[in-house]
Amino acid sequence: MRANVAKKDLLPALTRTVSIADKKSVVPILSHVLLEFCNSGLRVKATDLDHSLLDIVPAEISTFGTVAVPAVTLYDIIRKSPDDVTLEFSLSDKGNRCVISSEKSRFDLAALDHADFPEINILDAAEKFTVPSFRLNKLISRTRFAISPEENRLNLSGIYFHREDVLLKAAATDGHRLSTSYIDAPAGNVPGVIISRKTIFEVKKLLDVHGGDVSLTFSNNQVQFEIGDTILISKLIDGKFPEYKKVIPEMSQDFFIVNRAKFLEIIDRLSVMSDDKLRIIKLELNKNILLFHVSNNRLGSAKSEIALDYSGQSWSAGFNANYLMDVASALGGEILKVYIKGSLAPILIVDESEPESLFVIMPMRI
Repeated sequence: MRANVAKKDLLPALTRTVSIADKKSVVPILSHVLLEFCNSGLRVKATDLDHSLLDIVPAEISTFGTVAVPAVTLYDIIRKSPDDVTLEFSLSDKGNRCVISSEKSRFDLAALDHADFPEINILDAAEKFTVPSFRLNKLISRTRFAISPEENRLNLSGIYFHREDVLLKAAATDGHRLSTSYIDAPAGNVPGVIISRKTIFEVKKLLDVHGGDVSLTFSNNQVQFEIGDTILISKLIDGKFPEYKKVIPEMSQDFFIVNRAKFLEIIDRLSVMSDDKLRIIKLELNKNILLFHVSNNRLGSAKSEIALDYSGQSWSAGFNANYLMDVASALGGEILKVYIKGSLAPILIVDESEPESLFVIMPMRI
C-alpha cells in the first residue's frame, strides 16, 4: 500500500470520523478508523456499532491497501502537520505499522488487523427522500436543544420526525420544555422515527458546511444520511414519542410581545445571579411592564424591566433561565410573542416571522 493525501483533504474527514470512533470501548478495533485506499480514492470509516460514518477523500494511489489505525492518534498527527503538506501513507513489511511521512517527519503508527473492523452496510431501502440541507439544518436548529440528556428516558433522547399531510415535522422534549417545527414534506414516505441525540449533533456539523441536498434512507431500525461525500448511518431509537400536541397551549389566551434581543440580553445578564442548579428567573407582568427578578440566598438579587404594550391581567411565574435563552437564541426574528395563563401553566413562545416553530416551557415553583 502506498498513497499520497493532502492534509487539506484528509483533516475534515478525520474530524468527522474521530467523533464517531468509540474511544472508551473495551473492543480495541472500535477506537480505530479504517483507511481503504481504492479506485475511488481514500475511504475513511469509523463506527461505534450504533453509529457509522464513511467519507471519501481524494488521493494519489500507487498501490491499493487497507489499514486500521488509532483514530485520535491519526487525527492529532494530521491536525498538527503543516497546512500545505501532502502526506505519504504506506505499510511496513510486516503490515502491522502504518507509516506516515511528510517532509522530514515520519510516524510509524501501530495498526490492527483490518479484517476485525465491523462491516458497515450501506442502506438501500425503499423509504428514501431528499431535502435541501439548509431546510433540514433549520429544522434541527429549532428543536435539538430540547432533547433530553437523561439516558434512562430513551424515547425522549432524540428528535421525533414524522409526516403530517404535506409537512415534515420535528419535535423534541425533555419533559420540562417542548420545541417543534416543520418544513414542507419532500416527495416520498416519511416514517415516524426518533433519531438519537448523537446522530442529530453529528448531522448538524455536516449540514453546517454543506450547501447541497441531503438524502435520507430508512430501514426498520436505521437511518442513513448522505451529505456530499459523507454517509452517516445510525440506529433509530426504539420507543414511542409522547403525544406532544396535547401539551401545546391554545393561542386564545393572553399574550405579550417583546423584543427578542432585549429579552435574551436581560435574562443572560441577570442569570449570573441565579442558583447554579435551578437557574430560576421570575417574570412578572403588570400593565405595560415586564419585570425580571433573580434572587439567590448566597449571592443576592438582581432585577430589570422592559416597557411593553400590555393591558391584560397581572401575571407572574418562574422559569429556568437557560430554557428561555435557548428559545430566544434559536430564533432569528426581532419579536417574540409569549402566550400566558396562570403562574403554574406552561407558556407558549412563537416568533411571528417563523410561525412554523412553537416552543412550550413549563414553569417552576418559586
